[in-house]
Amino acid sequence: MTSPEIISNSGGGGKRAPRLDGLRGYLALGVIIVHVAFAAGVIGFYDKPADSIWAVLVQGFNVLLPPFFVMSGLLLYRPFARATIVGTPRPAIGGYLIKRMLRILPAYWLVAVAALLLLNAKSVDGIWYVLSPLLLMHNYVPGPELGYAGLEPTWTVPAEVTFYLALPILAWIFDRYARKADTPGGKARRLIVPLAVFVLVGLAWTVYTHLEFMGPFPYEYFWVIGFTGFLAIGMGLAILAAYAEATGSTPRLYRAAQRRPLLFWLGALVVYVINCIRPFGKPGMADYATVPEALAEMVLFLIFALLIIAPVVIPGVRSAFIDAVLTNRPMRFFGRISYGVYLWHFVLQYLWLQNGSIFGAAPLPMPAVMGKAGFWELLAVVLVGTVLIATISYYLVELPAMRLRERLVSSGRQPAVREEKPRVPA
Repeated sequence: MTSPEIISNSGGGGKRAPRLDGLRGYLALGVIIVHVAFAAGVIGFYDKPADSIWAVLVQGFNVLLPPFFVMSGLLLYRPFARATIVGTPRPAIGGYLIKRMLRILPAYWLVAVAALLLLNAKSVDGIWYVLSPLLLMHNYVPGPELGYAGLEPTWTVPAEVTFYLALPILAWIFDRYARKADTPGGKARRLIVPLAVFVLVGLAWTVYTHLEFMGPFPYEYFWVIGFTGFLAIGMGLAILAAYAEATGSTPRLYRAAQRRPLLFWLGALVVYVINCIRPFGKPGMADYATVPEALAEMVLFLIFALLIIAPVVIPGVRSAFIDAVLTNRPMRFFGRISYGVYLWHFVLQYLWLQNGSIFGAAPLPMPAVMGKAGFWELLAVVLVGTVLIATISYYLVELPAMRLRERLVSSGRQPAVREEKPRVPA
């Protein structure tokens, strides 16, 4: 699991947030470790038991995916929340969509084409097989029974794009409702109301997709509606930021994070430990969850995401420890290229396990080749390989696309009319 732009919302021309870059790096690394541990057979799966306490600790890293959705909700909704509460201009929808699509699609299309050619060529049974992932429909329209080898984690790309398309409409509806209030506080409270509904909808969708008749890992599980709770947390943080800006006051959550930032991270650590224990489930196993297990897991994910992100994004939080952990150069760089790392790491796994069309046969699903390589061997190959490929992708594909979007958006803006002051005769 993870996310695409989920992993890097910053553009090439704007200011980057060092703490957020570092956090993205750690979160992406954790997600990759989970996937490598699964492919190496460390994590259990149905009739294959978990491989010791290490499996329990590593499987618990699945808590590291949801914060990416929170970041998307925060960073993308923030200008809309400011427009409603502070009164700043609303984002131009055309420019917003250009920025989003040029950030997420070029790198994704590159890996999709590579996966189709290298791993899935012998599985092609028609034009739709090729078009489905390129059009981001591979998690909305039932496709090949075994899915697309190498593209398993990219379910987050269509989920993110769905959110991108829906956000301007949702922001307009929220704005209409919030503007019935006269004060920034009243507007902020009205904006929070639909977000509470989002959380409930996400939990309800979790129940639905884990009912017995749905079967394991149904397509509907990967739809963005199941992750609206995480987006809502990010949007809520954006609302608090706009409220603080408009009023000059400090919300309670801000004060708590500013006073005890490490207490938030300690709470996140506790949640991680509970997630390792897997209430109602089997520790160290990646079986598809039952309804009680899935609900407990989703609640833990929501709490963890808020606790881990709040001290990083709330202004005025001072912590030498957080800075040392997040703003060191290696993790900032890893966070910067983490979108590419995330996109490519499954392809690297298939290639190293020699499981795909270039090796003479259609690929087998990953559970069929679990344990073919050791954990540390596979992790080293995947990390070194994906860092190399992701670095090339970042500088040759992602960064040029980000610069292009800035040029396209800036060229579409009307130049400001300079008002000449009347000259006073001497």
